[in-house]
Amino acid sequence: MSLSTLLSELLPGRNTAADTPESASEDGDGVPTVTVVYECRNCGTNVSAGTNRCPACESEDIVTYSIE
Repeated sequence: MSLSTLLSELLPGRNTAADTPESASEDGDGVPTVTVVYECRNCGTNVSAGTNRCPACESEDIVTYSIE
């Protein structure tokens, strides 16, 4: 279980949209979609695009992963 999942279960009512990775749309040529995940390097919390500071630990060390 990820830390963000655990926190969302412990803190109901919080916005969980940040926990959902973004997916680029498929162009119709059978090219696989790319999933982009934004994550805090300090605590592992998934955050939304454009986030400068982790809401869980206040770290500014946010990393972007592109997964094909």
